Parts: sequence; C-alpha cells; structure tokens
Amino acid sequence: MVSYLELFLEFLKIGFIMFGGGYGGIGIYYRVLVEEKKWISEEEFLTIVGIAESTPGPIAINAATWVGYELKGVLGSIVATVGVVLPSYIVILGIVMAIRPYIDHWVAKAFFRGVNAAVLAIILYALLRLTNSVVLRDNAVDWVAALIFTIFSLVLLFTKVNPVLIIVLGGVLSLIVRTILGA
Repeated sequence: MVSYLELFLEFLKIGFIMFGGGYGGIGIYYRVLVEEKKWISEEEFLTIVGIAESTPGPIAINAATWVGYELKGVLGSIVATVGVVLPSYIVILGIVMAIRPYIDHWVAKAFFRGVNAAVLAIILYALLRLTNSVVLRDNAVDWVAALIFTIFSLVLLFTKVNPVLIIVLGGVLSLIVRTILGA
C-alpha cells in the first residue's frame, strides 16, 4: 500500500525531472508509475493519458490527480497534484529571479537546445512503448487502432484540428467500426 508521503515524494521527484511539460512527462510517468513502482498497469496508464489529455488543464497535472485518486482517494489526488506542481513553481520562480537576465547568452541557448533534444527523446520513448500497447495486441496488429492512429496522425500533421476533437473522433470511429464490423 502506498503512503501519502511516498505518493507526495514520488510526484515531487517526477515534477523536478519533468522537463518539456506534460508530453515530456508521459515517458517519465510511464517509467516510474508502470515499470518501476507498478502502481498502475499499462492499460490503466493508457486510460489515464487519454482522459488527462481530453480534459481541461495540463496533462501532467491531470494525470497526477487521477493516479493519486486511484491510489489514495480524494486526499491522494490532492497530495499527488501538489507534489507534481510544486517543483514547477519553484523552478519557474528561480528562473524568473536568477536566469532571466542571461537567457540570451550562448551558454543558456546551448543548454536549452540540449534539454529540448532530450525531451524529444523522452516523448519518442513514450510513443514507442505505447505503440506496442495500442497497435500491437497479442503479437498481432490491431488494424482498427493502427488505422485510427494513421488517420489522425495525418490529420494532426496537416491541419489545425483541436486534439480534443481528435480524441473524441477516435473513440467514435472505434465504436462505429466495432458496431458495424464487430472488430
């Protein structure tokens, strides 16, 4: 059983290492919550990411709130959310107070170029891991999921459709295929 202190400290740690916003945090969340702590299953993780992405607010905060609730109820959701938000507040406050006057210096630019590249690697890691859970099931391609993934990847790449609409349409399309084809 997870204690409130352990829940707070784990999300505090995640908050301190989660560069790149919520999408960068997905890979970190997956590694910590599913692989290391085993607090949630891969299937629960996918559900949480889908719901956290399709509700108002940052995905990292929404996911922390959900996981905290799953593990420890309402108080757990508050503890996890405060834990994941507190580092951002502290770091941003520190940046504003100390680093802002030097942000255009070549050292700062070089550092953040590397940070951005590393965040992209974390996002790619999460994408590759989640692809196995969504598109490949029981060592076979789930053609419905693969088709939805392909269609909406292209839609997002070439249009400015709201991601929430994409999520809802993905769910509706899956329901239609299931109803009509039984797949």
